[in-house]
Amino acid sequence: MRYALFANFENPLFGSAPGNAAHAIAESMQTIVHAERLGFDEAWVTEHHFNRFSVSSSLFALLAHAAAKTERIGLGTAAVLLPMHDPIRVAEDAATVDALSNGRLLLGVGRGGPFPDQFKHFHVSPDDSRAQMLEALALVQRLLAEEHVSFSGHWYQCEDVSVYPRAVQARIPVWLASVSPAGVAQAAQSGHGLMAPSPAPTQKLVELVGAYRTALVAAGRPDAGAGAFAVSRFFFCAADRHRAIDAAVPFVRDFARNMGAAIALAAARGGALPFGQNPEAFDEERILATSIIGDPAECADRVQALRAALGDFTLMLKPAAYDMQANREALSLFAEQVRPRLADN
Repeated sequence: MRYALFANFENPLFGSAPGNAAHAIAESMQTIVHAERLGFDEAWVTEHHFNRFSVSSSLFALLAHAAAKTERIGLGTAAVLLPMHDPIRVAEDAATVDALSNGRLLLGVGRGGPFPDQFKHFHVSPDDSRAQMLEALALVQRLLAEEHVSFSGHWYQCEDVSVYPRAVQARIPVWLASVSPAGVAQAAQSGHGLMAPSPAPTQKLVELVGAYRTALVAAGRPDAGAGAFAVSRFFFCAADRHRAIDAAVPFVRDFARNMGAAIALAAARGGALPFGQNPEAFDEERILATSIIGDPAECADRVQALRAALGDFTLMLKPAAYDMQANREALSLFAEQVRPRLADN
């Protein structure tokens, strides 16, 4: 088991002065530093665009700042929406962050979320986005591993390109953010990790990890699938379970409401379901049922239940309160009272 922070670069005061976004970024960065002090293995940052609340549109800039403020913790992208970017630029940014962090970059990639404006403003077809992502990833990986790269694809072409600085890691580890059978097969065949979203119910995760690990064996990589499977979960821990639930419910409720709006918009435009899940998966009660929220004993029980169902994996905790100091205190409780209760300690 590995334990990670899913860093929330979110601005609950987005309706107020623009300076609040700077404060929100500073608070989230402080949480990453705090997670390193607590012994968390990794910190992952998501990519969002055109959203006043989620202020993490520039992943590599945020991770470069995090690299300067930390020394040990792995720094992950969850995930770079590759069709929205020039892959040569992504390779340059990834190599730079890997150099700045002395080899701590973890590269998660995705095709794009259930938000039509992303595809519209970046001029990407949702129907082509998966194939475009895989082609871009193939180019990014070659640029990171080789010099003098020539590439001729459907969407991307280059001739004799080398990116500098070179990455510190000989092979930066890659995760695919996907719940589709094709994504699972691709991740296993290519030796990539697999990343599952926070709303996914446990049974869906059981099916996903089973298919992934079966595909790893078929691809001749039977030992690659433990820490390479990553699952995010909404999280809040407090000494009293009722206080934990009260702190987390407003955040979870807003997430459920926002996903409901995304589902309605995607359906109206004929788009894909968010994270491949049916609308009922985003019901507030269902999200709470899959979350790790409660007192230390309850949080430990929920982690143990996930581990019993999935085997070893990377657990990405997504703090679920609007109060960032309260989130840091919840992470402290996890490190001090939850992890000691888990079987791997």
